[in-house]
Amino acid sequence: MFFYISGMGATFFNTEGKGFGNFVGNKTLRLMVPFVIAIFVFLIPRLYFGQSYEDFCKPDGKNVEEDYWTFQMKTLPTIGSKLSWLWYLPALFIDCMLTYPLLAWTVRRSRKIPFDQRDDGNIVFLQLAIFVVWCYPCFYMDTGNNYGVRYLLPSNLTLACIIFFFYTFQLLIYTENGDKYALLIKILGPCGSLALNYWKDQAPNQPLHHVLMMINYDAVFFSQGCVDQLYFKAMMRQRNKASKTVWAPLCVLFAILLYALSSPTVYSQTGFLFFYPLYSDYTIQCLYTTGTWMWIYIVAWLMQYVANKKFNETAYKLLAGSSLYAYLSHYFFIILIAVGVVRPYKIEFIPALFLEVFATNACILISYSILNFFYELVVPPKSAKDKEAGTLEEQAALLKNQEVMVEAKNQ
Repeated sequence: MFFYISGMGATFFNTEGKGFGNFVGNKTLRLMVPFVIAIFVFLIPRLYFGQSYEDFCKPDGKNVEEDYWTFQMKTLPTIGSKLSWLWYLPALFIDCMLTYPLLAWTVRRSRKIPFDQRDDGNIVFLQLAIFVVWCYPCFYMDTGNNYGVRYLLPSNLTLACIIFFFYTFQLLIYTENGDKYALLIKILGPCGSLALNYWKDQAPNQPLHHVLMMINYDAVFFSQGCVDQLYFKAMMRQRNKASKTVWAPLCVLFAILLYALSSPTVYSQTGFLFFYPLYSDYTIQCLYTTGTWMWIYIVAWLMQYVANKKFNETAYKLLAGSSLYAYLSHYFFIILIAVGVVRPYKIEFIPALFLEVFATNACILISYSILNFFYELVVPPKSAKDKEAGTLEEQAALLKNQEVMVEAKNQ
């Protein structure tokens, strides 16, 4: 869901006016800088406090290191294998790079910008170049048991084929009666996951391989989010037509059947919780990934229907503004409450669950509010007038850019 929503959010970047270089800089500032800071502010302290209960947290896997600075120095060389929840940020950064050309291409097609041999050719060339670079881990990083060449390389090639279908299938949407293709394009994501499942292996002691493989799955979620957001109006028109036909009740019945089939009901052949998809059997993997897509689509549609406006400006600003900080800090607060309150006082599961949920969110919101207060003293927030002026300037620059392109094409 996070990668799908990130793909939707990426469509608000001005690909026509700013380009790939600005996109890389933007994502570096928004993802990689917080990632590096969070390693020292949240991850290493989380590992330090968890030593008494998890051997995973100990620098040598056996002995508790009481001195914090010694612990930090011993932990840093192996921090790459202990990223825990923070894996999401570098993975999202890589997926942003992998799919930027598709984003730029889809923006142009959704706006009906005429095909330009130079600009669109550069987009395709950039996509090919990025995929070539993405093959680097197969040969020089993912070398355990030759898994890079055996599984990751074929998975990369499969991802390239999936992205190719995203490039080409959308060209049908603006043909005559093309709205039906806008809704059908939502099948590409689930089918892409089924194809990637063929190369998924749940072998133990291969964490780097599983993370790299998972990035390919996430790239499909990200790509589908981009395409769905940019063709949302066409999809809605087709959904409204379908809702007035016999397909509506049939789709409800099919969704219930699919939910039953895709619910995890086996407890064997499972993998590690952080490595999607969880199961090693191909058939169960396919049911599992199909269930993922079904829930993503249902939740996204429901949220679009009931939560696509601000109910309260203050609450919206707090919750939206604290979202990245909440992700960076949440597990640190969970562990802090667990080792500081739950375990010492031997609190039972149900009250501990409520304590963790409410206390963790309270710690996040309170600490964010304090930090944001001091940040806004240094960097005052822009007024609504300034934001509107900035938006108008971007729109004017985009229109000017399009006019230049049309004039050059006519000449």
